[in-house]
Amino acid sequence: MRPIAILKRNEQNVLAAEEWSRAVAVKMGFEVKFVAENEYLDIIDDWVEREDAAMVVCQMDDTRRLQHYLNAFRRLRVPYVFVKEGMSFAMGKIGLPVTRYEEDKEKGPFCGSFARNFGSKVTIYKPKDYGTMAARNIESIAGLLQKESVEYVIEYGRRNSDQIETEAADMENDFLIISASRDYGWDDLIFGPKERKTIKRAKTPVMVINPRGDLYPLCN
Repeated sequence: MRPIAILKRNEQNVLAAEEWSRAVAVKMGFEVKFVAENEYLDIIDDWVEREDAAMVVCQMDDTRRLQHYLNAFRRLRVPYVFVKEGMSFAMGKIGLPVTRYEEDKEKGPFCGSFARNFGSKVTIYKPKDYGTMAARNIESIAGLLQKESVEYVIEYGRRNSDQIETEAADMENDFLIISASRDYGWDDLIFGPKERKTIKRAKTPVMVINPRGDLYPLCN
């Protein structure tokens, strides 16, 4: 079985991350492995490749360490999930904010995989953008969900592509799927990237997908 890697720091209590991971592992045919953060965080991408891990799960007890994790995870080819202390597992409703950026199409297969396995309903959040790029991404993802017989609705957000994921973090969902920033600009370095803001704000576990074209191992 492919492992779900749970990062664990010394005597850290990771019950929320473990509950979430075991629920996913049972339903999707994975196993759970604990990974020593102090030993492997800086080379987590190598560990994931060597062990053929399906995803990495990190319990957030202190959001001041969040950027440290995001920096380490930027090289991952698999998704990574942040679960905050006290969160319990649920997968009835998946939130899927979709932006104008091309890499957002990569959210579709992961969303479809989770929704199909758990019978989840998906809410696609459409940004308030000019142009048609976000609409094209939504059309592509919606087509995939239809093939998977996944129930979905499209809700229209009040914010543009750069803020729709943060807006979605305030909505009523059980699970949120977002994309990482393609590159860090000056605003990201000074104020923090969009994914950090979304994760800090979210009341649910958040899956982050790096913007690369080969991120489909979970769904193969």
